[in-house]
Amino acid sequence: MVFWKEELEELSKSQRSFSDIYRIMQERFRDEIFAEEYKDGEIIRTSYRELFEGVESTAAALSCMYPDSCNKFIAIRMANSTLWVKCFFGALMAGMRPVLINTRLDEESVEYVLKTSGAVAVLTDEETDKVDYINANGFEKKAFVSQKWADEIVLMTSGTTGTPKMVIYDGSAMCEQILVSGWVVKQNPTIKYDRSLHIRLVALLPFYHIFGLSTTLMWFGFFGRTLLFPPGMDSESIQFTCKVGHATHFFAIPLVWSTAVRKLLAQAKQQGRADTLRKAVKLSNSLQSVFPRFGAFVARNILFKSVREQMFGTDLRFCISGGGFISDEVVEIMNGLGYSLHCGYGMTETGITSVDLSRKAKHRNQNTVGRPFPIIDYKINSKGELLLKGGNLCSAFLTENGIVVRNKNEYFNTGDMCSVDSRGRFLLFGRKDDVIIGENGENISPDMIEQRISVPGAVSMCVLGLDILGNTRPVAVLQLRESTSPYEKARIAQRIFSAIDGLPLTERPAKVFFTFAELPSNLGKVKRSQLRKMIDDGAVICEEMKRPESDNFDKIYDDSIKMYLDDIRGVFAQVLSKDVSEISADSHFIYDLGGDSMSYFNLVSLVSKKYSVEIKIEQQNSLFTPLDFAREIAEGADK
Repeated sequence: MVFWKEELEELSKSQRSFSDIYRIMQERFRDEIFAEEYKDGEIIRTSYRELFEGVESTAAALSCMYPDSCNKFIAIRMANSTLWVKCFFGALMAGMRPVLINTRLDEESVEYVLKTSGAVAVLTDEETDKVDYINANGFEKKAFVSQKWADEIVLMTSGTTGTPKMVIYDGSAMCEQILVSGWVVKQNPTIKYDRSLHIRLVALLPFYHIFGLSTTLMWFGFFGRTLLFPPGMDSESIQFTCKVGHATHFFAIPLVWSTAVRKLLAQAKQQGRADTLRKAVKLSNSLQSVFPRFGAFVARNILFKSVREQMFGTDLRFCISGGGFISDEVVEIMNGLGYSLHCGYGMTETGITSVDLSRKAKHRNQNTVGRPFPIIDYKINSKGELLLKGGNLCSAFLTENGIVVRNKNEYFNTGDMCSVDSRGRFLLFGRKDDVIIGENGENISPDMIEQRISVPGAVSMCVLGLDILGNTRPVAVLQLRESTSPYEKARIAQRIFSAIDGLPLTERPAKVFFTFAELPSNLGKVKRSQLRKMIDDGAVICEEMKRPESDNFDKIYDDSIKMYLDDIRGVFAQVLSKDVSEISADSHFIYDLGGDSMSYFNLVSLVSKKYSVEIKIEQQNSLFTPLDFAREIAEGADK
């Protein structure tokens, strides 16, 4: 018997609790590598034996600190890491129920979660003077004997008002999530790669999110596979991890795939090879649709080997996209490159409930979320909303008034609008609250509009329905930097109105607004319902953006910026070996000009030396165009 089947069989015969999940892992995996973490140029490897020792030390420390806290809540607030996993299982082993806090939550929301749950402490990975916060790095290694084992965890989502909604899962539901992986493998055996399950999975999705917890930690940690932890959330850190870690699997939100494809298309356009790339992608997808295994081999090793070396490496072969809408173009290109991108669906309240597991590219390119897992029942109500019921949904909700148990016999209304095709696969249109009813009664998806509008220069962008002269119409809201110059603003306006002109009449936003306030988001996606409420309450002030009357933007140039601009364009041209005529004021170093990390370091060094200023390269650096650098130099000169 193949060993992954043995684990599933033992789990199915168990009591189906978190302690059973841990026990089976501990009995079967010791010297295998659980994690590779990349820090300060070093690769830190942790075996499953070391992981289990850390779990027991954490449980021992918590039991000593809170001897009478059986079934009490304890929060975990940190990014993905081996320490996070030690705290998760360690808290459960000590009889405590972990509350998995989204690290992006504002302090007010965090306080609400802690107060509502009555958490006795917050486990963190940083030094802090906050009351009841504990740096879990300081736990001493101790032997642990008495295991109390709690069997519930708390995840959270955000409601339309932004108040965190807390969801309770028991061990049984999480075991169901793991057990369904056996069915997944039968539907598409390529997910297990080979008979020895040589799998190295990028652990980018946060474990405090149901997508990351279920499909990354539970699906693959349970089978003793290796998780790769990126040193950062930026695209270069992700690509570095995929290549250096020889990642074979990668599950992520649409933003990751969209960013990679956008950069690839920009480079292809710059090299005059965009049409060639698209033709090759089409050929590859056709071949993979007739001969899935052979076609994938050709794509990975012949057609796109050099492209794959530049993107996510040559080992990556199975990907899942979830957590939001992804464009047809991105899905088609990722599949054509041989990355085998499968779209999935799930919610915080439901767990992961479906993935398109087709081995043929032409089916995956239809951008459905596939058929429901056999443990889940899907149905669509008269309003077009997806309802579902099954054993892996949450068991209860944690509210200000206590725990409210969910009725497992009732269907859960997801609030997502969808349809089903002739093959029984489900296609999502968007959230019910987000879908806009057009003038002719048709459903308009803001997600689809967003995917067709690219606005370089804006911090963030969202399409949502707002009241315009008594009717709900789609509008675009752009978040701009407060330092945005009049010239930049005019260029951004020109770009978005040009993009809108290319949309069908029924999908064109009726108005465009801009704001300097931060748009509320989660996992890279703006939360429309919360933004709409913030606009109504005056928490986000929006101004209407007008179409530029003239293409002559020289009149609104800031003189202090203009005096540096031509010279900096020359530095760009020098670094990239291009003619200066190819570089405009707003040419993006990466997306428009095809620059990479090494050439960017060179660019910053030359500009800094030329103007005797210190330009720091930071993770959230926003200097990518000649205009960005010109403004930075001008502002420095004024100080």
